[in-house]
Amino acid sequence: MKISFKQVFVALLSMIITLGVLFAGQQVYRSAMVESPLVSNLGAIAGVRQARIQGNTVTVSMQSHANLMNVYQTVELKATEFLGHAPQKVVIESHSDSVLEQLANNVAFVVAQGEATGQYVAMKNTIATMARSQHAAVNMQMDSHHLYLTFHHHTAVLYDVVSIALGGSSHA
Repeated sequence: MKISFKQVFVALLSMIITLGVLFAGQQVYRSAMVESPLVSNLGAIAGVRQARIQGNTVTVSMQSHANLMNVYQTVELKATEFLGHAPQKVVIESHSDSVLEQLANNVAFVVAQGEATGQYVAMKNTIATMARSQHAAVNMQMDSHHLYLTFHHHTAVLYDVVSIALGGSSHA
């Protein structure tokens, strides 16, 4: 049996159309059955003003004076439930100013040193002193995976979630 160019073309075209329909169906399903309910659930979390998802990144806008650690942990948990895996990235939107940006940059070195040495109390005290010297306030919380920093300066706020390994084990 001889196969003509027309038959090969029709077969390839059918395969491409089928793949396109399957891909479009997957996108509609993900949007309607996963992303929309997830965004709705994230918006219902205490302290969340607005949430959105793009790919594997969840972005959250928080209400002022919301608890960063509680919001972050709840967002991560709900996103994992809906997506079937942890989101690749959780972004907490900040409304910062240059003072807070500079403070956060300087604090990064203190956090790295505190993590490397395991001296978390000294790290906390140093960060608080640095914030006061810039006429800013800082709220620090920590769990076994992250350090949660909320900086306030006048009406500006900067949220920073830093991954940590307790006891300095990641810098051996």
